[in-house]
Amino acid sequence: MHLKYILIFLILLMSNLLAKDKDKIILQLDWLNQFQFAGYYIAKEKGFYKDINLDVEIKEFNNKINLVNNVINNESTYSIGKSSLVIDKLNNKQIILLAAIYQQSPMNLISLKKSNISTIQDLKNKNVMLTPDAKDAVNINTMITSKNVKLKDINFKAHSFDLNDLITGKVDAMGCYLSNEPYILKNANIKFNVFNPSDYGFDFYGGILFTSNKELNTNPKRVKKFYQASIKGWNYAFANIEKTAQIIYQKYNTQNKTLDSLIYEGKILKKLAIKEKNQEIGLIDSKKIEEIKRLYLALGLSNHSNTKLDNFIFNHKKVILNTEESKFIKDNDFSLLTNTKNIPYSFNHNSNIKGIELDLLELISKKFDIDYNIIEKPKNIKIFNNIKTHTLDFYFNYSTKYINLEKTLYSKPILNIPMAMATTNNKNLIPNLSILKGEKLALLKGSDIYQKLKLNYPNLDLVFVQTKEEGFELLRTEEIFGFIDNILSLSHTIIKDDLRNIKISATLPYNLEIRLATNKENSVFIDIINKVIPLIKNEEKEEILRKYQLILFKNVSDYTWVYKYVVPLLFTILIVLLVNNKMRKEIRKRRKAEKALQDFASRDSLTSIFNRGKIDFLIKEEILKTKNQEDTFTIIFFDIDDFKLINDDFGHIKGDEVLIEISKIISKNIRNTDVLGRWGGEEFIILLPKTTSNKAFILADSLRQLVSQYDFGIKRKITISLGITQYSKKDTRVDLIHRADKAMYLVKETGKNAVKTL
Repeated sequence: MHLKYILIFLILLMSNLLAKDKDKIILQLDWLNQFQFAGYYIAKEKGFYKDINLDVEIKEFNNKINLVNNVINNESTYSIGKSSLVIDKLNNKQIILLAAIYQQSPMNLISLKKSNISTIQDLKNKNVMLTPDAKDAVNINTMITSKNVKLKDINFKAHSFDLNDLITGKVDAMGCYLSNEPYILKNANIKFNVFNPSDYGFDFYGGILFTSNKELNTNPKRVKKFYQASIKGWNYAFANIEKTAQIIYQKYNTQNKTLDSLIYEGKILKKLAIKEKNQEIGLIDSKKIEEIKRLYLALGLSNHSNTKLDNFIFNHKKVILNTEESKFIKDNDFSLLTNTKNIPYSFNHNSNIKGIELDLLELISKKFDIDYNIIEKPKNIKIFNNIKTHTLDFYFNYSTKYINLEKTLYSKPILNIPMAMATTNNKNLIPNLSILKGEKLALLKGSDIYQKLKLNYPNLDLVFVQTKEEGFELLRTEEIFGFIDNILSLSHTIIKDDLRNIKISATLPYNLEIRLATNKENSVFIDIINKVIPLIKNEEKEEILRKYQLILFKNVSDYTWVYKYVVPLLFTILIVLLVNNKMRKEIRKRRKAEKALQDFASRDSLTSIFNRGKIDFLIKEEILKTKNQEDTFTIIFFDIDDFKLINDDFGHIKGDEVLIEISKIISKNIRNTDVLGRWGGEEFIILLPKTTSNKAFILADSLRQLVSQYDFGIKRKITISLGITQYSKKDTRVDLIHRADKAMYLVKETGKNAVKTL
């Protein structure tokens, strides 16, 4: 018994020792909380930062903060800036740009119509309110100076963040975001002018995420993870604008914006962030940065014309190496050993070595800046092995079998090439090898798929050949039914050697896996390659394969072979791709249908909110979750007052419309974490996790007022009565619902349209 407790103690102790504290970092904003920074709020609220072990504090801007100095002095780890960051870099500030969220800056100047400022020239000797870095923003400056107005002729004032300063005439113009102040002025019926730099031909970045060189050099992995989690947050935010606005409205609404204004802001900013279809969020073009630099120099805002902007932009696509790996790359020279008889993977073409191997290696080398030599393997490998070289040698491997694994290390698969079977032209297409009972098929000696074929197709007669040439010769003389190899090697041999009597008749459910291999003492090299492989996109691999799909090796005057051999080959590949694609679509469709059915079963058919069964289940789940925590939750039970009279006087269709409208009102004004469900008839339940009854009372009374003030389009005021109860440790689901229901009926008995807590 004692041993059992000792083991438990040791497990807990080890867990505590292994538990890693989250990295605490600060993200400094360059404005007040609003949708402008939605991606960062989402990354925090949805746990994207937490998942990578980061504890991120997001701070609002104030005029006392120098954003760049704060980052350099490590008072904040990351920050948001504008185009003026280029000036800071020219002035030798050690900063790195990570992402430009807005491809077109939302920053504009705005004035009221009544101020008679309708042109840039009218700004002379006027009071213009801007944040310090916005004053230096290239798009604002170039817009002003392009109209022959000198910056010194404008009275720039520190930004108060108060639109009333413009409305009351305290200032004549102010910097604003397209997505914010124009919306407020429109709703207040105040006429205004907007001076948008993009209308003057100056279209630059906004919302630039940056950090210090020190942070990148000290914590390169953290920088990359923070970047990735932030972009993930932005992708979610722009794909779910209304849900994101709800989160900002509930948790980050220091400016007391309305929910509608936040949604409007999100829609405007999405257009500025994603200018082209399928565009990655946060892209920074070095050419555009150089153009900004040129304009700053022309404006006289910097005289450091010789300052290089190399390595000013963070390359998130590059692999991040640790100290040991970086030293390993620096201390070694690298050589690819390649067999140039392996078409299309490596071959001599006009005295140059080309092929899939070379293109893959070029792709890999760009991910971490490695230089390499190419050495053609001699026929007598023993001679080569006896030559002492000072390089780290590596090669592409197509089979991990029949190799001395004690001396060789292999990377993860870089590329998978489908296996296929070639036959003579008089054979039909083969949908499945199981129909070839007793037929003799040849494979290259050492083929990885031999055992799989033997296991899955025991009726086949499998034989080995030493070379591809031997396989095709046996095929030509019909001593074998088919020759199995990867689809690219087969197709290239058929084309190159003009084998008009041979075609590809089947593709197999197996792949040739291409890896990099090297001696065992070079394990760091394989570690680096394994880091790179996940960064290679499928599109990049497909582009390489397409390039070598149909290379011609000699001039041909008779092109009938194209119709005889290439078209059937492409047709076969197309059929396989279509079948695979159809299967993938069917799987996705089925999963989507299953999810839709589950969701449908959980939803009320009229209002589309959760039904009684789902809300009942969620309350049980919340009880289980809360039981072992020092936390609580609350439920609100409410129904519509005198709902029967609404049905009697206006009909059931109108009654249904009222139920739908109330569901929408409540859904729009509760937190993202809260849950609304229809209990039955005109009765509803709201589940509020991590909420006390006092906080629930404030929300309930707010909802009550919203409903009572809403115009439902009928000549009757509609109200609701609400009962509240808070979970205690001994409560069951029945206890909670009964108590909330009782509280609601006490409201009914004392006049309705009120809130009661029990």
